[in-house]
Amino acid sequence: MDLKSNHSAPVLTDPPPMSKSRLGIHAALLPYPSRSIVFSPGLLTIPRKKPGKLERNSSWLEAMKNSSPTHKKATKISSTELAPSDTDVAYCNWMLEYPSALATFEQITNCAKGKRIALFLDYDGTLSPIVDNPDRASMSNAMRAAVKNVAKFFPTAIISGRSRDKVYEFVGLTELYYAGSHGMDIMGPVQPVPDVHLNGTSSTDKQDKEVNLFQPASEFLPMINEVFRSLVKITKEITGAEVENNKFCVSVHYRNVDEKSWKTIGESVHKILKDYPRLRLTHGRKVLEVRPVLNWDKGKAVEFLLESLGLSNCDDVLPIYVGDDRTDEDAFKFLREGNRGYGILVSSAPKESNAFYSLRDPSEVMEFLKSLVNWKESNAA
Repeated sequence: MDLKSNHSAPVLTDPPPMSKSRLGIHAALLPYPSRSIVFSPGLLTIPRKKPGKLERNSSWLEAMKNSSPTHKKATKISSTELAPSDTDVAYCNWMLEYPSALATFEQITNCAKGKRIALFLDYDGTLSPIVDNPDRASMSNAMRAAVKNVAKFFPTAIISGRSRDKVYEFVGLTELYYAGSHGMDIMGPVQPVPDVHLNGTSSTDKQDKEVNLFQPASEFLPMINEVFRSLVKITKEITGAEVENNKFCVSVHYRNVDEKSWKTIGESVHKILKDYPRLRLTHGRKVLEVRPVLNWDKGKAVEFLLESLGLSNCDDVLPIYVGDDRTDEDAFKFLREGNRGYGILVSSAPKESNAFYSLRDPSEVMEFLKSLVNWKESNAA
């Protein structure tokens, strides 16, 4: 079969509508007044791309730069110049709209009283710091312990652009739900969570233990593997470029590529994709990601998990999603729409977002997870 010209295979469409669970949050308890997000010209906007349509060179190069800003090194100041920098002021002003989830933790738990929390976590930049070598993005033992403890009290899922196997290898906790490839590869816990079951096909993991899987993009595997090999070949002469096969998507990392060569990276990827109309290109933090043209993203993955766990139509459920990348915006948007739950953006710089709250970095994420455990234990006493 000619993978490049195959247009006849079915493409996943929207699942049947699900009734929206309301949180019943009083307007006074929201971090800021409920409104439609207005993208300020002075802040970074998130370019939206129609699936399957190639952008013009200037547009995709600008998107690469916008999603991967080059931060200037801080200049030294004398002891007499202790006034906050413009960057500090901008961040403080930004936090008026996206308050710290730690500073407003009591507000969050007030809304969570009488509700069951379902926790969703991104991996890179959220549970582990962003590193130059994506193969070394290991989480700390302290973070692993924090995630393990929070999973004792709340159903917890990690939703990542990485392959599911890679994230599972990094985290190593069998009591979690794992959604790799932006939610296109979902696995239930090896150690079952009481009273919950993930609908899907049954399989076995590397330890020969039965797990449940959901893979809406399985038909794309041959195509993804073919594109991966082509991208490895076409980028091998670009110093610093790394191509990662995340099973149902391919990531082209340019974190270690000189900015002068970013255009070459983009041209190389677009050249390959011209022959694959059923694949699309999305942007992340110094990464280009090739994904199937499916109506599926991290927001759909959250929706699917809530439905599978029997938590989607419940007034006593509070979903919380913590993530740092633009791909997490789909999950933030899903939770914001219908007032379903809270998105928490991990960022040390101002960004427009569909999240409600913010955390500065993975260390604050760990503190937030510990706070959830302490709150749950104190209320159970």
